[in-house]
Amino acid sequence: MQVQSLNLVSFRNFKSASVSFDSGVNIFHGRNGAGKSNLLEALFVLLLGRSMRGAVDAVMVKDGAGVYRLEGEVELESRVHSLAVAYQTGGRKKITIDKVSAKVSELFERCSVVSTAPLDLEIPAGAPSKRREFLNIYLSQASKRYLALLTDYYKVQEQKNSFLKQDTEGLETPYDDLLIKFGSALMLERLSFLLSLAERTVFHYEQISGGQKLTMTYVPSVPLGEQDTTLEKIEARFREKLVRYKDRERILQTALVGPHRDDIDFQIGGYPARSHGSQGELRTAAVALKLAAFEYLKQIRKITPILLLDEIFAELDNSRKEKLIESFGEFGQLFLTTASEVPPRLLDRGCKFTIANGTIARE
Repeated sequence: MQVQSLNLVSFRNFKSASVSFDSGVNIFHGRNGAGKSNLLEALFVLLLGRSMRGAVDAVMVKDGAGVYRLEGEVELESRVHSLAVAYQTGGRKKITIDKVSAKVSELFERCSVVSTAPLDLEIPAGAPSKRREFLNIYLSQASKRYLALLTDYYKVQEQKNSFLKQDTEGLETPYDDLLIKFGSALMLERLSFLLSLAERTVFHYEQISGGQKLTMTYVPSVPLGEQDTTLEKIEARFREKLVRYKDRERILQTALVGPHRDDIDFQIGGYPARSHGSQGELRTAAVALKLAAFEYLKQIRKITPILLLDEIFAELDNSRKEKLIESFGEFGQLFLTTASEVPPRLLDRGCKFTIANGTIARE
């Protein structure tokens, strides 16, 4: 998989810009605030139809403009396709593949991309919603079924919340059976995904940190025992907890049980990452997690994902930087941003661009 070119119109701080990329390492250098992160965000939106930062479309429109548009030529399975994503303020997002209207799910089916940035330290150390967002973005790329289940689950959850807010005179919610059906299937997929990802993440963390230990554990909203690894057993546990929380949900008028409340526990050196991890340790954990996701997607999808690395050297000491660079050779097309000097080992293997004042220039 390769991104050959990108055209940006009124996206973030870019009024209008066009750039063609190298098939290997693409390095973007510039001052802070020049638009380096925005360029990577544009690539992510082009390939998956959404921001990796969780930003809504309206805030990605350049100030003073009413619409943003992204177009790019992307090589998929030995064929070059034209992708376009456009959004008009107050309207809907429009996606096309080879000038034919498409859905976000179609981009997830065709494309694969992994992004890491300084804000990713919120995954091991931030709110649970950040960890669920990670799960949903990367597991949806690996599993078409997961994406469909996720869509169905959130629709049912929204319907249940609406029901709980009504004056139902003590009536039982009619949505729990569907919530259990979709939610249990989601949990089973998450369990399998995280078991595989944990082993890979631990390996990368130890390699980059020089032997420091990391653990990550799935913490589902519905407590599961070691033997609760079948759909039937998960459904039974789900139903048991719903019964226990029935009155509480009615009082609070919201669904309290299900994968929308799942979490992942990160431990560094035996201590909770959220309270004891340093900036460098959290950054290393986030990078290791994304490298693991990259390898998982590459194995499952049978294609090499695009890799977007935004200021990956921030908060890393020289030893960790060197060990991280050593792993680059196993990747396909890579996009790297940095405000500092580019390590010579990377310059020798890639093409360098300068971003300044909303322009992109190849050196």
